[in-house]
Amino acid sequence: MCPLSDRLRSASCFSERFEVRVRLKKEDSDGVVYLLKRTVLAVGYCAETTLAHFGLTPAQFLILFRLKESKDISSAELARNLGVRPQSIVDLIVPLEREGLIKRRQAAEHRRILRIALTARGEELLGRAVPAARQLEKELLSNLSESQVLQLRAGLTELLTTAQAHDAHPVARRSAAASRKCDEVVPTGRSATPTRPRRRNRAP
Repeated sequence: MCPLSDRLRSASCFSERFEVRVRLKKEDSDGVVYLLKRTVLAVGYCAETTLAHFGLTPAQFLILFRLKESKDISSAELARNLGVRPQSIVDLIVPLEREGLIKRRQAAEHRRILRIALTARGEELLGRAVPAARQLEKELLSNLSESQVLQLRAGLTELLTTAQAHDAHPVARRSAAASRKCDEVVPTGRSATPTRPRRRNRAP
């Protein structure tokens, strides 16, 4: 018979393995979208803490980063790039403009269109914030291999494309509504109901 100490150690190892299996089954039971949402929140908290040292929120950082890549774009184009509604982009860019990090000017082709660009101060702040953001990304992905990072990027890209084209997505819903509206419009000069050809009276 095995000594009592060996049996206790064996029981303890079995208990630990059982707890691990239970945790794995519990995590596996969570939906992928639910897990993705939790991941977004967790990464967002880390990003908020990191970027707070530069007086930026994650959304403001993304705006400055996009403006660095695409100069003199409109607020509507910026909203599409960030995946937010055009009405929401105004609340995000006003604080940046107030701090002198971005500037807006009327477009030459249309006065109602405002072009947005980084200022020298905005470029300087972005230059200091980017290395910190890169370091955070490196730390968060440190437990993944290079192939896993590539698979994760490919999977997220495919998921993003599918979600943007889904019927429940606001952009897809607006596009479908606009398409239906166009189908319902009757061309100018044409009657909505077909007219019957007139009968000619035959001579007696």
